Amino acid sequence: MSADSQLYIALGYCLLLVIIAIIFQKNQPKEINSLYGYRTPRSQANAAVWKAANDFSSTYMLKVCLAAFAIPIVGYLLFSDQNLIITLILHSVLLVSTVFTTEQYLNSNFDKEGNPK
Repeated sequence: MSADSQLYIALGYCLLLVIIAIIFQKNQPKEINSLYGYRTPRSQANAAVWKAANDFSSTYMLKVCLAAFAIPIVGYLLFSDQNLIITLILHSVLLVSTVFTTEQYLNSNFDKEGNPK
């Protein structure tokens, strides 16, 4: 696959994930459920934790997805032959960081029972 094709696919992938992040941010679940939203045992402690977790994670995910547009551009300039795989790996790492960052946020704002600190 050519370097230009990899760039276009990587940018399209980033755009798709930005769209998904926007949809998630605009259509957050209203109630705790097992199908949709930021679902961890910690986030499902009560309604206040659920709302805070979904607000924070959707905002963080959107920021990560927007910032990730730099990955394919830099990858194209430095590693054009491996740009797509580098974009996929680094973007996946950034998306996984959403879980760790959100859990950190919850730990700093709520106790183990889900009461605000």
